[in-house]
Amino acid sequence: PSLWSSRYSVERQLMAITGGLDSQHMLNKMDKLHASREKTKSARGLYRASADAMDGSGEDYVDYTRSYSLGVHLGGVWQWVKGTMWSDIAVNYDGTTQSLVRAEKARIKRRRILIGSVFMVLFFTIIGVLVKKGNAVSGNDVNFYVLSDEPYDMTDLRQLTKDLENLPEDAEFVIHLGNANGSDQSQCQEYGFERAAAVLKECPVPMFVITGDKDWAACGSKSAAEDALRYWNNVFHQFDKNWDHNFDVHYQGEVVGNFAFLHKGVLFLSVNIVDTDTEPEEMTDRHERNVMWTKEQLRAYKSNQFHAVVIFGHSHPSDDQGEYFWPVIDQIKNIDKPVLYLHSNKHGNYEIYTPFDEAKNFKAVQLEKQGREAPMKVTISNDDSDPFKVLRNKHSK
Repeated sequence: PSLWSSRYSVERQLMAITGGLDSQHMLNKMDKLHASREKTKSARGLYRASADAMDGSGEDYVDYTRSYSLGVHLGGVWQWVKGTMWSDIAVNYDGTTQSLVRAEKARIKRRRILIGSVFMVLFFTIIGVLVKKGNAVSGNDVNFYVLSDEPYDMTDLRQLTKDLENLPEDAEFVIHLGNANGSDQSQCQEYGFERAAAVLKECPVPMFVITGDKDWAACGSKSAAEDALRYWNNVFHQFDKNWDHNFDVHYQGEVVGNFAFLHKGVLFLSVNIVDTDTEPEEMTDRHERNVMWTKEQLRAYKSNQFHAVVIFGHSHPSDDQGEYFWPVIDQIKNIDKPVLYLHSNKHGNYEIYTPFDEAKNFKAVQLEKQGREAPMKVTISNDDSDPFKVLRNKHSK
């Protein structure tokens, strides 16, 4: 055997130095490292090759660990990345096995860093896409809260204050469906409206308020009802303007409490409908103006500008309110869009129902009785088949 092989073929020493790699395994790895290099086709050739051509061939071997090309191209970049981050690294200048082991360990470390970096980039990219998609969906939804017939006494006043202070952060606005001044002591009195307004102003988001029968119609005489309606109008007309918001709200001058606005493709409008009967002439005139208001709002926007309609009223749909509902239902059937009517509790408990068989796209929700629950959440999505979702909430403690 040659001097080279007799000196460096000790398997036991080689394995101790390389961490368990025998000579055959080391030679195979070196073959892979240098298979593409000109004049050095194998690791065994490296054993013969040096600056002095120890195999006696007289060939002058070049130091292939150094690059002499200054050209930059994609193929070269890929070869550099492959060689430094993924493939085996060339033997260091000193040509020793120890240097190869160090280079191998460094390559493994760099490979792990590369894999980890790629994984983290992919992970955060996927998370970003999912979050963006989720925000897009939730951004198109409308979330608002509804209450009615409160505050009605001091105990309820304190509870309502807590509920409003702890209103969930997803609330965009709140609707009060009437009877804000329903207390037996303060009903129809000016100070009762002012006290109720002070509580409702604790709401962290804009609040819209409509009239209830105890706010004016159930005050007894015609003059008392007119006075109470004037008190209500002084306190709660355009009540939402107590907050800064971007809702483009329209108010009807002919009927106290009627408003409308378009938000995220949903048309919201209110109508002054109460349970207590007033004088026939007043009722007929008010219902006719409510009908005109509703139809006007439905015609004010193109069909592709809204995909759902929400109507707020105090009274439940019935024959007693037929002067309003029958004409409106005829038009609602023709718009081919889902319509939700939200009203306060006349009798019974919370209920979601279809009040008119001939209008399947018209649904109604009756709130739970006064004071039993916190404001009810309503979510409206882009789901044409079932866009309305209702979530009842417990009182804050």
